[in-house]
Amino acid sequence: MPNLIPPQSRDLVRTRDMDQCVRCAGRGYEWHHRRSRRVRDDHTHCPCVGVLLCRTCHLWVHAHVFEARRQGLIVSQYQTAPSTVPVFTHLGLLLMDCEGRMEYLREEF
Repeated sequence: MPNLIPPQSRDLVRTRDMDQCVRCAGRGYEWHHRRSRRVRDDHTHCPCVGVLLCRTCHLWVHAHVFEARRQGLIVSQYQTAPSTVPVFTHLGLLLMDCEGRMEYLREEF
């Protein structure tokens, strides 16, 4: 069975991330699932788990799992509410919600 990202989710993430890599602010063209695609629930392809990355940062995330997890770029498969896990981005610390919006956090990372 294909594991295709629905166009609506893809569009919401592209708009939210302004076609930029959330890590380096370069051109973001690869969808990264912060939580494993093997987890099949309402958040599998939800905007709260999707972020745009450039190829270099996408490779970095998968090669540096512990640091990427610390930055919120990887979320535990056991996290049932991935929208509550903040992401450290080039814009600062953000929460990504299921509707494709982001919220800036004031806390230090």
